[in-house]
Amino acid sequence: VYGHGLMGNRFEVDALSFAAQIGQMGACATDEIGMSSEDIGNLATILTDLSAFNQQADRMLQGLLNQQFLGLLLNHPDGFAAFPTFLGAVQPGATQFVGNSQGGILGGAASALSSEWDRVVLGVPGIGYSLLLPRSSDWPQFQVIFDEAYTDPVDRMLALQLIQLLWDRGENAAYAQHLTTDPYPGIDAKEVLLVQAFGDHQVANVSTEVLARTIGASVNEPSLAPGRSADTDAQWGILPATFDDDLTALLMVWDFGTPAPPTVNLPPSEPEYGQDPHGAGSEEPAVLTQALVFLLTGQLSDPCGDDPCVSGVLSGAG
Repeated sequence: VYGHGLMGNRFEVDALSFAAQIGQMGACATDEIGMSSEDIGNLATILTDLSAFNQQADRMLQGLLNQQFLGLLLNHPDGFAAFPTFLGAVQPGATQFVGNSQGGILGGAASALSSEWDRVVLGVPGIGYSLLLPRSSDWPQFQVIFDEAYTDPVDRMLALQLIQLLWDRGENAAYAQHLTTDPYPGIDAKEVLLVQAFGDHQVANVSTEVLARTIGASVNEPSLAPGRSADTDAQWGILPATFDDDLTALLMVWDFGTPAPPTVNLPPSEPEYGQDPHGAGSEEPAVLTQALVFLLTGQLSDPCGDDPCVSGVLSGAG
């Protein structure tokens, strides 16, 4: 089951076509309604009057439910597997989850609620939209509407914090504590791979790291070369991964050469902060291989060994 990107739709599932082409995995998706392309018009209206934000939260809950039913259709022998169109293409009970960007921000919620899959890959994910928005290069296109309606900067910040109480219902913020430990009754704890792009312009690294700490993930070490991070302790509070059989939640940090992100709650932008690495993982073979092996086998290994994970795909260096 695939979770799509910001205000996107189910057709973004084609991002996983490479796995189908090599005969390893098929992928299905449904719109993450509440934050899909069909919601853009209503969202623009809501941004002028946040007292209507409950509409979006309600639809996000329906979106999470839709993903559960899609998983059920894939897993149950009377689901897709029973139709001649899907003959031989669906293996009931083998379903796992991949979500990228927004699909990673909502994907932990969908997975904490799910009895349809056990392994979860969240690419460039985060937690808490009130934390993310001021730090995201995607926010300014929506902010122009919001700022016109809410002219006082203090009101804007308070409003974003308050609507998080509703936003919690549809994203990782309300569910992550039940993802890998303390699962809901009748739901198994999940195994999780988080993939972070250092200096991400769209989903701030600080948000990815809050998610990693919340689910008790460990991190590949060394995660970054000396001097790359502006933090005193990069990935503070996240333990080094040991890559043994007990590893069930891992944060992989990938360095695509982008400058370190701002140390304030402002979005990075080009050219000062270099090229956005947000989608670069989909072009890095080692990222794709690690994710595919994990989804198929549950094995979490370190593709970079004793070195930081560095990729030249943004520069064309391979």
